[in-house]
Amino acid sequence: MSIAAQIPLLRATVSSSCNILTDQYDAAFNEYMRRWSDIDKKTPGAIVLPTSEQDIQRTVQWAVKSSIPFVIKSGGHSEWSTIGINGIIIDLSQYSAIQVNKEAHTVILKGSVLSKEVAVRLADEGLCTGSADGTDLALGNGNTVGAIGYFLGGGASIVTSVLGYGSDQIVSVRMVSAKGDLIEVTQDTNPDLLWAIRGAGQYFGLITELTVECHPLSALGNQKGVIWAGSFVFPLDQIREVCSVMKIIMDDSRRATAGLMMIMAPPPARNPSLVIAARYTGDPQDAPNAFKDLYNLKPLVVNGSEVPIQNTSDGREAIGAKGDFKRFGIVGLQYFNENAFVQVADLWREMVAECPDAMNSAFNFQWDSRFPKTPKFDSAMSLHDRRYWQNNLIWHTDPKHRAKVDQYNERSIALMRGPDEANYVDYQNGTRVGPIERRYRPAGKLARLKKLKKEWDPNGVFTDQLL
Repeated sequence: MSIAAQIPLLRATVSSSCNILTDQYDAAFNEYMRRWSDIDKKTPGAIVLPTSEQDIQRTVQWAVKSSIPFVIKSGGHSEWSTIGINGIIIDLSQYSAIQVNKEAHTVILKGSVLSKEVAVRLADEGLCTGSADGTDLALGNGNTVGAIGYFLGGGASIVTSVLGYGSDQIVSVRMVSAKGDLIEVTQDTNPDLLWAIRGAGQYFGLITELTVECHPLSALGNQKGVIWAGSFVFPLDQIREVCSVMKIIMDDSRRATAGLMMIMAPPPARNPSLVIAARYTGDPQDAPNAFKDLYNLKPLVVNGSEVPIQNTSDGREAIGAKGDFKRFGIVGLQYFNENAFVQVADLWREMVAECPDAMNSAFNFQWDSRFPKTPKFDSAMSLHDRRYWQNNLIWHTDPKHRAKVDQYNERSIALMRGPDEANYVDYQNGTRVGPIERRYRPAGKLARLKKLKKEWDPNGVFTDQLL
């Protein structure tokens, strides 16, 4: 039976405010189909817009009973929030809320609430959390990233060494299971499932509500709730000299520096450049000294100032724009190989020469001078032993270059990884291909995840990952 034939059954189940779009030529349908990236974009059989937790639960129950596959869409940044004509999108954009408990230092996030919304609300209360609240480096522009998806997927940011990963902040969740049941997941009720959700939550159910830990703004190392943000722009031909200086800065754990070294062609001039997007957590007055050796290299452009934590992504709206072919290639590294990074710059030049529409792409090395803060509990999160990442942004417009641009991305990653596959690590929510052992380590942790997947989602309702 087709989806169209079964939609009346769904309409009879959900509330009257739950809109169900089925006309793929309708303007509203196409607006809700828009995503951060058009890679592998498909047209679903329907888009369901629940307005309550009950609507969400009943939609999942209907889909499971009718054997209709579905994906969940929140901020629209996920590469996996698209599905073909035989499935539906459950779009949570009409269900969103934030509830702050200042005394308990927690915040409840519901539905499609965005990271910027969370950051602003918490800052108003004198709080922050280890989230994509403008500081996210693993997902791009933190402002428009769905907050719940960010936390479930691990959640890396430039304050990871201070507050921990986003998944480390998770206290409890409300979840619609593969059976359609609405369950509470806490340390008391379902401790094993909570262990899995902290790092692999997107594979076990539809999370309608997430409670996460918050921290006083003073946890950022100052009383203002600010971080220092700056940028240094050098001609790409100066890459060896800059890399030598950066290696010293990145290995100096006395100072809480973090950021990206980006091989790119920034607008408006579009000259090949090495751009250092630098951050400093602590007293912002100490930042210039931490980066003094970069200043001494006489960059073409340099700026830096203290920025409220909730505003640090406000200058990156262009990256968050929907459409075009965009993708992040994110792998963990044990060290910074200067010679390999120089070769990556050559690859970037070659890519842009062959695929001029990829001019917006950037091959990036991400660093934190300190390792991520480790929580007091164990979880599915496997990345506390990595403070270096190759974090490439692929961005092009010509569909004919789709495979070619991906090949350049893969070649650059191979250069930075080196030949020893035993040390290969993938960001947990950065890919769903390749050996899963690179995302969940060690072997015992992966085995435990697979066992829990068979218990909670044996038929792969929420993807076949871990099965």
